[in-house]
Amino acid sequence: MSCPVFIAESFAVRTSAHFLHLSSQSYAQHVALNEFYDGMLDKVDAFAEVTQGANGRITKYPSITPDDTDDPVELLEEYLDTITAEERVCKNSQALLNILAELEQLTKNTLYKLKFLK
Repeated sequence: MSCPVFIAESFAVRTSAHFLHLSSQSYAQHVALNEFYDGMLDKVDAFAEVTQGANGRITKYPSITPDDTDDPVELLEEYLDTITAEERVCKNSQALLNILAELEQLTKNTLYKLKFLK
């Protein structure tokens, strides 16, 4: 996966989580998803900036439609797979791996809340 694709996919996941947050009937889910999409912004932005600092400016990002799933657990578990795939691409940059680890931490923390704190 290329960095621009990962960035675009991350923002699509963030948007999907925001939509699920808005439509949630569970207060715990509502709060957990809010924390997730709020936390995503700075981390994905940092990933983009570090990528550009190392490899040059990104001028094109793919257009990716947010997932229309109604299951936030499924959405975030699939995003973990996306993070893992990007870790293989970025294996030579400790800075990018650190940011990916923060995204993984945020995602797994949110999954914990969604699965066990109802």
